[in-house]
Amino acid sequence: MKRAAQGFTLLEVLVVLSLLGILLALIAGAITGANRAMVKAERYSTRLDEVRSTQNFLHTAIGQTLPLAASGPDATQAPVFVGERHSVHFYAPLSAHLGGGLYRYSVTLAAGQRLQVIVQRLRNQALLPAQEPQVLLHQVHSVNFSYRGISPKGEATDWLDHWPWPARLPISVRVDVQLAGPVTWPLQSIDLRLDLASEARTL
Repeated sequence: MKRAAQGFTLLEVLVVLSLLGILLALIAGAITGANRAMVKAERYSTRLDEVRSTQNFLHTAIGQTLPLAASGPDATQAPVFVGERHSVHFYAPLSAHLGGGLYRYSVTLAAGQRLQVIVQRLRNQALLPAQEPQVLLHQVHSVNFSYRGISPKGEATDWLDHWPWPARLPISVRVDVQLAGPVTWPLQSIDLRLDLASEARTL
């Protein structure tokens, strides 16, 4: 009873305050760590959505490639399909909910590690001037396209870094992209939906 009446000593109060301070520091550290983990998870999820959206765009656009030919703004004939190691150029329709129409797409890796697409609308048998580039994906270290199809002699090709027959369409286009950060790009193989051995027709 005498001890209870005297209360706590200064040393005991200091020990309790120190323990409370340590406990609060541990709690604050745990909360900060949880917030950082949440932000990191949100960034990963956002990046994953961006990669999937880009892959879906390429799958839809390249998969609908058409064997068309049209003259450009300078009256020269634009090739039906140009497949290079780091870029691809082709004709395909735009989805109806985005306005529809036929376009020539140019997908390239631009300065600043940006995978971008430039589109030119086809109208009255001619290509209109190119629109402003649209960025598909940022933080792209490299992009490599390869192509497989049927030669003019009717022979099946292996995967090629360059498509040598611009008046013909390949059978498949493979897209390999190296990204910055933890999200990876699954190797993508896109099959064209048309008779790919067909020659071009003028729009």
